[in-house]
Order: sequence, then structure tokens, then C-alpha cells
Amino acid sequence: MNSYQDVLKANLPRLINLYEQNPASAYTGIGDRMHVGWKMQDFANGTYQGGVHALAIAIKLNLVSNADAILNLIDQIIRGISVIMHSDGSLDEAYPSERSFCVTALAAFDALSALHLLEDRVLEKDRDEYLAIIHPLIGHLENNDEHHAIISNHLATAVAAIVLWNKHSDEQCTRYRYFLDRIYKHQSEEGWFMEYEGADPGYQTLCTYYLAAAQEHLQDETLAAALDRSIRFLSYFIHPDGSIGGLYGSRNTEVFYPGGLMYLSAFNPMCNSIMSFMEHPEHHQVQVTPSAIYAGNFIPLLNAYAFAAYHYHEEKAMDTDLPCTRNFEKSFSEAGIFIKSTDQYYAITNFKKGGTVKIYNKKDKSLDVEDGGLLGYLVNNTRFSTQMYDQMQSFSDRTIHTRFYLINDAMPTPFKFLILRGLSITLFKSLRFGTIFKKKIVGMLMTSKKPITGIAQRSFHFNEEEVVIREDITPPKGLKSIGHVGKFRAIHMASSGYHAHVILQKKPSAHSQFLRIESHVH
Repeated sequence: MNSYQDVLKANLPRLINLYEQNPASAYTGIGDRMHVGWKMQDFANGTYQGGVHALAIAIKLNLVSNADAILNLIDQIIRGISVIMHSDGSLDEAYPSERSFCVTALAAFDALSALHLLEDRVLEKDRDEYLAIIHPLIGHLENNDEHHAIISNHLATAVAAIVLWNKHSDEQCTRYRYFLDRIYKHQSEEGWFMEYEGADPGYQTLCTYYLAAAQEHLQDETLAAALDRSIRFLSYFIHPDGSIGGLYGSRNTEVFYPGGLMYLSAFNPMCNSIMSFMEHPEHHQVQVTPSAIYAGNFIPLLNAYAFAAYHYHEEKAMDTDLPCTRNFEKSFSEAGIFIKSTDQYYAITNFKKGGTVKIYNKKDKSLDVEDGGLLGYLVNNTRFSTQMYDQMQSFSDRTIHTRFYLINDAMPTPFKFLILRGLSITLFKSLRFGTIFKKKIVGMLMTSKKPITGIAQRSFHFNEEEVVIREDITPPKGLKSIGHVGKFRAIHMASSGYHAHVILQKKPSAHSQFLRIESHVH
């Protein structure tokens, strides 16, 4: 049973109703209802224009009764790109004049994917007009780069877009090779692709999706080898209950994007095992599906499900067992991740992130506990934690010495928005100044670290029956309280914090069966 097709079909009404379809409107085909419909946002998020990809697949899979109406909607959406596009061929995502590299690549890839899928149903005149609309997007990717961080899934989106452009246009843009080289340069020998400061299994499935979409047309040996390494790494983070990711990832994400892995499962036994496991009905219950996700993540996730539905094939039983079914211990020293699997539990620890730990009960395949490390409050209610990435941390003796870091969860205010809008109509007209601003925002909310006094020595003991953490804490000055609250996040990441598996797990997690923490505060 093609469960990904079922998910796509169930979400088509939500997708279709994103778009302005009033023929009297100047914004017909625009998908951001906060801008066009509610008029409470002063720019349009270009991400929504990517919905044409899922709509095209819905036509190919005969999931719609009125294909002509959907073809007309696809036409409106692609033409709508030119309405919200900047003169340099870029689109916005978060604020006016942002010129988002990622969303520009996303819209180009998805529009070209729709054109590729429907080339036998699109008139030559319309095809040429669509390519003329997409051309400036490709031009922006050809002439620009993403400098505020290494975000491999963004670079992979650009690769996939340019590869499809080369297939359907009279031009041959070699820029995709540059983006591939950047991805390869930052792919660890352990198999993971860089996402800001390290490995993030959730976003790695999205990166793998875009790279697999490019590989479908490139059939490149170097890319195939990179994807094989990615799959081997990802296999360790498929949890016993069918979920993925968590606080041990660099971006805390727990969203599984199935498209690329489904395509690759036809060629890779481990990938085939992953997809067979993840498609189990009980496992679907704990996964964050398109119907359970916020609007900002909806389009890329639904497209990944649609891609999986289109490339679906009946899975065959493979001899390759997933790591979560075996007993072993393994350290990914570059990622900072240590895994211990016994008959009783499956535990994943990130020792470079203050010692976050996630443990699963292997007997009933449920989440036992997820602990984000130490969280504390100063007398002025300022919050701090151990949950910050430390590249220099090692785990050779199963002990870490971690500092305490202030948590920054600054929120927008009317005054801050006033400043941002002022910059949007002045300095952000220059892409250079916009990049500098993005670097500062990323540093403030994600990668910059503000240490305070105090230190925690945390020793991990992985026994066959339980994990024991012994802590020797020298608290910071002005301490009000310190302890463990379970799952908490110390960095900003809008794509994290989805809790489907917590709500639907088999038993409460108030008491851990496999984690014991012994703390001593000086």
C-alpha cells in the first residue's frame, strides 16, 4: 500500500486552498495568504509557490478528478512567481528584501519539477513562458551564494534546481558543480552533511531528498558515493518507534522527509530497510506528517511525500537490519554522537552538545526519555544551560566538562520590526548588507555562545540495564535553581519542537526506566 500517496491525497485540499484564485486579483496564484488574503504581512513568502510540484505529482498519480482545473492552478502559481520576484531574480521568505537563496532555489526546483512531470500536457507556448519566468531564479543562483552559514540542504536545493534547468532549457549552467563541491567539502567522513554546526538527521533527510532528485538526472558516481555515506549515517538515527532526530542534532529537528530515501531504496539495501521500517503503520503515528506541521514547513514536506509517492515501489525484505535492532556501541567523534544499544535500550548522546541524551525502550519500542542536559535560572530569572555545541569536547573517557551558557530567546517587538522594515527599504537593497544582517541573526539565535561562570563535569556510564549520569556541578554566581526538566531547546530553530511522538507514545515519560542522574552541586 502506497501510504505516501494516501498522505498526498489527504493534503490536497489544504494545498489547493493556499492559493489566491480570484481572477480579478493582481495576485492570482500567490500562496501566502497572510500577505494576499489576510493582508497582515507586507511581503509574500515565496516558499508556497513550490506547491506546484505536489500538484503535478497528484495529476500523474490520478489523484484528482479534474486535472484541467489543477493544470490551470499550476499555471497561475508559476506565473505568480514573477509577481513577487525581485529584479535580481530572488524571492523572500522571512522579511522584505531578504532575497532568500534557499527559497529562490526551492521555487525554481519545484516549478521545473512540475514542468518535467507534465511536459506531455503543457503547450509549447506555455512551456517557453514558464522557462522565461524561472530563468531569473536560476540567474540568481548562478550569480550568488549563501554565506551566513553552511546549510547543506539549501545548497542541495540549488543543485537540484540547476540540474533540472539544464535538462529543460537551451542553456547549460555549471554552477551546480560549485554547490556540490561545497556540500562534499563539508560532508564528514562519518557520512553527515553540515547543518550550521554539525549533523542533524532530520534535515539530512531533506538534503538527501534534493540530492537524490539531482542524481535522478545526473547519475554521477561521486554523488552516488556521497549519498551512500549519508544513508549509512542516517540508519543509526532511525529510532525503534519509527521517529528520527531530536536534541542530539545540530538543529533539533525530528521531521522525516521520505522522498530521496524512497528513490534511493531501489538501489540501496540499507535505504530499502529504512523505508520498509518507516512505512510501518505504527511508525507513521509518531512521524511528523504534512497534516501535523506548521505552514512554513508544509510545502517542502508535502513535496517530499509526493516525490516518495511517485517513486514508490513495493519493498522487498532485505537482510540488512537497522542498527536500532542490534546490540553495539558506536561513536561518531566528529558529530559528537555516541550510541549504545543493548537488549533493553537504544541510547543516543551528543557529548559536544552538553550531553543531551535520548533513550528508547527496545522491548516495547517506545520513547523512554529525552534529556536536554542542565537547565538553570539566575536570581534575575535569566536562563542558562549546558546545551550548546562545543567542537573541542571529546568523549574518550565518557566524561565531559561543559560550561554554562546563557539562553537567548529574544522575541520580535514593534520597535524591532520598525527597524527591520527600515533596513528592508534601505540597506537591504544591497545583498551584501543583507548577508551581514543574516550572519548576525544566526549568531544571536543559534551559533554564538555567551558563557558564564561555573562548570559541570558529567560522567556517563552505559550499563546493560540503564544509563547512569553522574554530575559534579560548580554553579554560576547568582544561582537561583538548576536541574533537569527533560526535553528543552536552548537555540532558536523554527523547524523543531514538533511533539507528535510525545503525545502518542504508549506510556507517560514522567519516570525514566533507563536513565538515572546523580547530581552533586557544590
